[in-house]
Amino acid sequence: MRLTVLILLSSLALAADVLAAEPATKPAVKPFAKPAYVKKEQLQCKIGPYEKQTRFVMETVKGKPVYIAYWSSNGPYRCSFESAPGDGKSHWLDSSLGIVVSLLSGTLLIEDDKTHFTITAREVDRMPYCGTFGVISGVLTVPKDKHECTWEEKTSEDAGRLD
Repeated sequence: MRLTVLILLSSLALAADVLAAEPATKPAVKPFAKPAYVKKEQLQCKIGPYEKQTRFVMETVKGKPVYIAYWSSNGPYRCSFESAPGDGKSHWLDSSLGIVVSLLSGTLLIEDDKTHFTITAREVDRMPYCGTFGVISGVLTVPKDKHECTWEEKTSEDAGRLD
């Protein structure tokens, strides 16, 4: 019992010394700074009547593409896919030509020509995305100031080498 009382008194004396000591100076805490808001711009367009239509959406940050979505119909068949860097289904790579997007099957090249973007699709297989046969090969021109795109169907060879 005597040992317990002695330990208790020693603890109380230590606590009193700690409380009487000068408070330690606190390190300067910087207020939480909100990250700067990055404005996303969205370009979108559609081509053709609903029964045979192509729609395209692209989001950019500071003029650089960060997301694309494609949708097309051909009578009863519909096809769509979307892609963004780091989505696990595609690989985006900056190159001297533009941004090369390697999809599950096929490749896209996104070129910035100041007034418009040119998206060249080469052998994008519809099966992994839509469950239908065929490939998407062609050139889509997306103006930056209007919603009027142009789509030109091409053979894989005409679409050029993208890799």
